[in-house]
Amino acid sequence: MGENKDKQIIENDMAQTLNVTDESAAHDATAKKLVANKAILAYILKYTMDEFADTPLKEIPKYIEGKPKISKIAVMQDHTDIEVPEDSEDVEVELLEADEEENGKLSGNRRIEGSSTEDKSIREGSIYYDIRFVVRVPKDGTLVEIIINVEIQNNDTPGYPITKRGIYYGSRMISAQKGTVFTGQHYEKIQKVVSVWICVGTAEDRADSINDYQFQESCRHGDYKEDPENYDLEKIVVIRLGAKGEKSDNPMVRLLSKLFSQTISKEEKKEMLPNEFNIAVTETISQEVDTMCNLSAGIIEKTKQESKLETLCSAVKNVMESFKVTVDDAMKVLKVSKEDQAILKKMI
Repeated sequence: MGENKDKQIIENDMAQTLNVTDESAAHDATAKKLVANKAILAYILKYTMDEFADTPLKEIPKYIEGKPKISKIAVMQDHTDIEVPEDSEDVEVELLEADEEENGKLSGNRRIEGSSTEDKSIREGSIYYDIRFVVRVPKDGTLVEIIINVEIQNNDTPGYPITKRGIYYGSRMISAQKGTVFTGQHYEKIQKVVSVWICVGTAEDRADSINDYQFQESCRHGDYKEDPENYDLEKIVVIRLGAKGEKSDNPMVRLLSKLFSQTISKEEKKEMLPNEFNIAVTETISQEVDTMCNLSAGIIEKTKQESKLETLCSAVKNVMESFKVTVDDAMKVLKVSKEDQAILKKMI
């Protein structure tokens, strides 16, 4: 009897943990879909890449080539990419017709296709790029391809330097070109890669910042200078948002900070997109903002509830140990609600 009760408690705890994990995974997946809208990617490209610095925002989406991927391309060479059926509505987002302006605003209709959420890749033991696509940059009358990777991080200090992970991802995007972009010894065909890391949660002293990391030539002796095209092949960009980012004078930082803000309502976010950033709120964007905000609110509420229960649990244990009373007596002294009593008994 006791074993069955313990088993039930463990199963209930696991179910609650999985529920929170699923909600977090769903939140992350929706965030990727939202950022992958070309109207939003236009801001990221304009304010992180010199190649687009002088290009009007409304023109940038047309340079994004083909059907970029969300969580479909494996980072590790030994892991396979995710294959998604063309008619799979739940994992692939149809790209609508040309990137047109809607009422003079950047259109969010064309969005990068979606696929599996990150929690699936964790269970499979694989890691996938959050968002990956190719842009064709106009240069000297031709279009040069650059491979772009965008990653969204909840924390800019996850236990390792974000910059080192960015360098690894960028290096992988270069090495993966052998056999696809070039073969044999044709290294001259290597395409430039850019890995952009959006850090949502960050300390105030690091917030509202953009840092670039890339190769630069240093002539140690002599006067010779190599053509930058032959070494300017990898760039890492780390964007740190934080609450301070909501008032940033950089439009991209301000846009992303407000989109990920937990204090700005979904209604306010949908108002600021067209009014402040000239981005048309399509049905797709509207749904994604709603979903992300609703999931975020649910996660915050669950976190608060868990914190409250942990505090109560500690208080109950202290009363039990100090006054040598039962758990029921301790909860009675602390005036614990009936609904919390059952949960606390399981926790204790």
